[in-house]
Amino acid sequence: MFLKRLEVIGFKSFAERIGIDFVPGVTAVVGPNGSGKSNVTDAIRWVLGEQSAKSLRGAKMEDVIFAGSDSRKPLNFAEVTLILDNTDEQIAFPYTEVSVTRRVYRSGDSEYLLNNQQCRLKDITDLFMDSGLGKEAFSIISQGRVDEILNSRPDDRRSIFEEAAGVLKYKLRKKKAEHKLVETDENLYRVLDILHELDGRLEPLAIQASSAKDYVQMSTELKDFDIAILVHDLKSCAQSLHALKEEFTQLSETEQSQAKNILALETKSTEIRKHLKELDDLLDACQSDLVDATMEVERWDGRKALMAEKRQNTSNQLLQLNTSLQEAKGEVETLTVQELDKKELFTEKQQEVSALKHIIKQLEQSLNRSVTEIEQEIEEQKNRYIDSLNEEATVKNELKNIDQQLAQQKAMAARMTDQTDEFGLELAQIVGEKETLTVAHTATTNELQHKLEKFETLQIQLKQVNTSFNDKQEMLYKAYQHQQQLKARKDTLAELESDFSGFFHGVKEVLLARDKGELQGIEGAVAELVQVNSKYSQAIETALGAASQHIVTTNEHHAQQAIHWLKQKRAGRATFLPKTVMKSRKINLSAIQLATEHPAFVQMADALVTFDEENRSIVENLLGNVIVAANLEGASQIGRLCGFRYRVVTLEGDIVNAGGSLTGGAAKQQSSLFTRKAELDGLIAKLEALETSIYSAEQAVAVEKESLATLRETVEKLKLDGEQLRKEEMQQASRIRELEVVEKSLSARVSFASNETQDVKTREEGLLAQKEVATARLATLATELLAINETVEQLGKVKLQSETEKDVLREQSAEKRSQLAVIQEQMSQVQIATAELAIQLNKARQKVDNISQEIIWLQSDESTKLLSDEEVDEQVASWKSRRESLQITISQKKEEKTAQQQELTSLEAQLKEMQRIHKGYLEAIRANELKRNRVEFEMNNFNEQLEENYQLTFEEAMHEALTIEDEEHMRRRVKLLKKSIEELGPVNLSSIEEYDRVLERHSFLTEQREDLLAAQETLHEAIKEMDEEMTLRFSDTFYAIREQFKLVFRELFGGGQADLALLEPDNMLETGIEIVAQPPGKKLQNLSLLSGGERALTAIALLFSILNIRPVPFCILDEVEAALDEANVVRYSEYLKKFSLDTQFIVITHRKGTMEGADVLYGITMQESGVSKLVSVKLEDEPVLAEQRSEQA
Repeated sequence: MFLKRLEVIGFKSFAERIGIDFVPGVTAVVGPNGSGKSNVTDAIRWVLGEQSAKSLRGAKMEDVIFAGSDSRKPLNFAEVTLILDNTDEQIAFPYTEVSVTRRVYRSGDSEYLLNNQQCRLKDITDLFMDSGLGKEAFSIISQGRVDEILNSRPDDRRSIFEEAAGVLKYKLRKKKAEHKLVETDENLYRVLDILHELDGRLEPLAIQASSAKDYVQMSTELKDFDIAILVHDLKSCAQSLHALKEEFTQLSETEQSQAKNILALETKSTEIRKHLKELDDLLDACQSDLVDATMEVERWDGRKALMAEKRQNTSNQLLQLNTSLQEAKGEVETLTVQELDKKELFTEKQQEVSALKHIIKQLEQSLNRSVTEIEQEIEEQKNRYIDSLNEEATVKNELKNIDQQLAQQKAMAARMTDQTDEFGLELAQIVGEKETLTVAHTATTNELQHKLEKFETLQIQLKQVNTSFNDKQEMLYKAYQHQQQLKARKDTLAELESDFSGFFHGVKEVLLARDKGELQGIEGAVAELVQVNSKYSQAIETALGAASQHIVTTNEHHAQQAIHWLKQKRAGRATFLPKTVMKSRKINLSAIQLATEHPAFVQMADALVTFDEENRSIVENLLGNVIVAANLEGASQIGRLCGFRYRVVTLEGDIVNAGGSLTGGAAKQQSSLFTRKAELDGLIAKLEALETSIYSAEQAVAVEKESLATLRETVEKLKLDGEQLRKEEMQQASRIRELEVVEKSLSARVSFASNETQDVKTREEGLLAQKEVATARLATLATELLAINETVEQLGKVKLQSETEKDVLREQSAEKRSQLAVIQEQMSQVQIATAELAIQLNKARQKVDNISQEIIWLQSDESTKLLSDEEVDEQVASWKSRRESLQITISQKKEEKTAQQQELTSLEAQLKEMQRIHKGYLEAIRANELKRNRVEFEMNNFNEQLEENYQLTFEEAMHEALTIEDEEHMRRRVKLLKKSIEELGPVNLSSIEEYDRVLERHSFLTEQREDLLAAQETLHEAIKEMDEEMTLRFSDTFYAIREQFKLVFRELFGGGQADLALLEPDNMLETGIEIVAQPPGKKLQNLSLLSGGERALTAIALLFSILNIRPVPFCILDEVEAALDEANVVRYSEYLKKFSLDTQFIVITHRKGTMEGADVLYGITMQESGVSKLVSVKLEDEPVLAEQRSEQA
């Protein structure tokens, strides 16, 4: 494989498309400095995938696009195409010719093409990987790359050996494998975390699912039996209802006949009562009129004497009021005149204020206008003065800088003259420094040994601390696991609480409706409103029984609303406890005294629960007459002491009932409403305590982790210190060798000092010319500043005069303002006086109106009501006649009332007997209705149970109902099933499906865990194999290159010796590589102590050594021989010829010896500024051209 052709357009200085055809052997690209020949190297590196603009001698990638010149516009893109001959199939690509193209646009877009087909950068990188042709490979070496190889750290220098060893693809694969390993570890951690969580959930879910399955099985059997019994009961009720309806029909007919007779008597009796009432009303009216008539006679007799006295009083009052009226009118006239005077005075003051304000405004305008224009002009002159001062300061700074530079040049010339004398002293200093460094080198070696011993001790300590940290972390992980289990149980109980699981259907629906806001005044179920210690929960639950699910409401109205809602929604039944009607029930004190004396007495039940004070009547109603005892034997004895009048409940849930009967036994333990709530509270407390414990454990782990990190940091610091000491030891050794070479360079410094003295004189002449120009400008600026100062002084005088006039105007303005303030104060006094007069005037006018009204009233009212004596006598006679007529009427009506009362008494006796008979019929009908209601209620209840519990109508239930062979046995079975279901307690039906789902997920994640563990092991094995392969390849290649380097170095230098050394031979994957060389006639020393030519030739020797071991199809060398002398250039050229049999070389050069050894020459010129062009060169002209290029360079 070899490089056939390079096509470039728009790349850097190549404005036009150029094509360079390459042939096997050595192709030289020549041209003067700055012609753009190194852009050929950049173009090849760029097309092979270089991503660093800095490596291409640019700031950003767009800088590689031709930027234009004086006569050409910038291009919008750059394109480079590299064509390779792949006949030998050295590149794994199914074509004999490979074309690689890269384009970039100013917009930032870019393209990569392989054989004119778009591809990715990765495709190109993978194509050339480990072929020696990558963008960072040793096949492209410039002069800067030579320095980079020689000056780079030993760790960085190994990259070129890795490329030669072909391990880059293994490093890339290892990096990908390590990335996959990290992802696998993260996935495994997540899977393990989820599995631990699921482990904590499976056990409680299995228990819940088992209970749920039992519940479903018993519920199904209960449904079949319950439906059969309900259908049987409905049929029995229907027969009873039919018989009651026939009886009701007969009773109703008889009752209606009796009712008609009673109605006739009641009608007649009502008429008599109505007439009696009319007589009573008439008698009452007559009696009232008689009293009124008697009073009127007496009143008119007394009124006659008062008439004369009243006439005299009215005449005296009118005389006094007329006098007061005239006085008040006079006061109004006086106040009106005073008010008009004040208003006229206020108007005059307002006019004076307006005039003064106008005068003050004119004075202020004149005051502001007189100085403004002068100040503006002064400000402009000041700005000009400042600008000139700034320029003057700049010029002075320039002069100062010139003087400083002149002084520096003179000082430099003196230094150059004295330097030759100083070289002898410098040599003595160098010898002394060498001796000092030798002592320091010994001390450094000893300290390094001490650091290594301490490092080994800390490594042992680090291992111990790491073991302790892992143990604590494992304990913390187990605590996390326990926390997850408790959380899973807590979440399950909380879910049951929020769903009201375990409550009767009707109760549950009411509580859900309350939470949704559909029902008001619902306080909650009794089980929600009381709290009980787990020790007493069994006793309290037994004492309450079904009452634990009774619902407490604010009042009766809310309870009725809830019942209506249940009926409307057909949502079941519930018992309600209105707080407004529930009363406390307590045991009498003597019974309490007897109970408390018994040793088995625990407490009254209501005292063992916690509740809000507002619910006391509810709790005492339910538990106030219940005694809690320690055991059944003690409960029986306490019940006997109290005469078996109260219930006694034991802590285990046994009951001694009122009357002496006993209830007890044991059922399957399940979480009840109280125990569930207590368990939930206990779990929350446990979780809080566990969180505290976990926090302490986390703190301990954190402290241990911090200690581990500190120890690791100390170990790492020791390691770094050791490396630093090792590096310092090497530097000291290198410096000692360097000092031995310094003496030889002193003569070269004498020549340099002479040349520098001549340059100083040239620079002094230029600085003196600049100083003359700056001095002239400084004089001009001084004249301008003087003129500006004079202008500012004249303007200041004008401003001073204006200021004087301004003071006069200011005094006039102040005087007018003083006058304005006085007048405004006078106006304020006038306004106050006017307001007071207005108040007095209103009071006087009101007084006139009041007196006038009083006169009018006396004249129009009292006087008109006075009658004469004759009119009063007529009224007295009239009222006496009215009184006698009423007395006669009253006597007649009393006789009529007595007769009607006797007739009513007889009718009432007959009616009472008939009502007694009718009442008997009504009671019979009411009893019949009660029986019918009871039967209908039972039927409705049965129908509701069918609808609520099984969503069936009676007709549908008849089709599904089982045939009842033994009714009593079936009823006992239903009772037993209900009790068994109740003993199960709250059941989570969704737990069956959830358990299956969690179990399935657990199985899936277990498989995932095994797969991830297997993948983890596979990746570890793959990484291990790649490490072994890379170690083997790198080791073989390094030692092969090392032997070649020794040979090639001696051939290129004509003697001497060189070597490659591994810094860490036991760590082949990361070890650095040190290069040491000993040119002929010199001591073995580090590269940094060699001359530039020796360094370059050493790097070239390394290149040829690598090519001997790992030949590449082609190699591009960009002025790598620039620092060589002519003799070494010839050796370099001969080596190129030698290697060109296997490797194609493209060299960028301006050295004659290199040009003479080339098979083909291409010239790069820049005939047009900023534009590089390719010049054809014939082979027979090659020696002449090479000589010309050498002279131009």
